[in-house]
Amino acid sequence: MAAISERQHVCNECGYKHYITPFPAAGALILDAQERLLVTRRAHEPGLGKLGLPGGVVEPGEAGEEAAARESREEVGLDIPPSSFRYFMSLPNWYWYQDYLWPTLDLFFLTQVESFEHFSPCPAEVSEILLIPLDEVSLEDFAFESNAEAVRRLQESRARLV
Repeated sequence: MAAISERQHVCNECGYKHYITPFPAAGALILDAQERLLVTRRAHEPGLGKLGLPGGVVEPGEAGEEAAARESREEVGLDIPPSSFRYFMSLPNWYWYQDYLWPTLDLFFLTQVESFEHFSPCPAEVSEILLIPLDEVSLEDFAFESNAEAVRRLQESRARLV
């Protein structure tokens, strides 16, 4: 495979062209009635030990809201229906995987739950769950700039409502 550009690769033998395009990923912004945001501490690389939001790659045949609900269930054990998630925003991101820096398009979805009574972190994904008042979330500690920017914009939009 020869790289024609950073985005385009061509097989030297058969001429097959492969274009590197962003993978869609879903991130969940989950607030409770007290305006606390559910934030995770990552249990693996990239970003081991840094903050994150429940989220991951959108699977084939899955809508963004379905991916946000599935990732929330898998990573933090919250069973939130996809219909509860509302699109908030999208941001470009980069994700280091198998020795390659892959582009992603992170789709952020917002939901609110009554309480966080029944969460259960997946130890392979999450080393800690933090419930932080939205206006106190530290943006510098996030593994991914897209997560920090989504939280910053959520803080900003909520502050305008007060």
